[in-house]
Amino acid sequence: MFTYVALLKLTPEGRETLKEAPKYLEKIKGFVEAEKGELGEVFAMMGPWDFIAIVKYPTVEAAFKAHAKVASLEVIEVETFPVESVELFMKALV
Repeated sequence: MFTYVALLKLTPEGRETLKEAPKYLEKIKGFVEAEKGELGEVFAMMGPWDFIAIVKYPTVEAAFKAHAKVASLEVIEVETFPVESVELFMKALV
């Protein structure tokens, strides 16, 4: 599985319908699981981003498919970054 960090920002429409956030989170979880991915922890944040999520996918293609569906919700903007453990990073330096 490949691990990603997804930074999410509410759009103006998303801020107007903030009470619907639990429903949108369930939709996002469904998109991730439809691609055989796993939605890990999701945190609310202060600053320029509203939420951060840890997501795992079996392939890069699966990540693209799920995140395209998330973008279709039009209530959030998502920026996604692949991440890896520090241990693996340190091994790559040798």
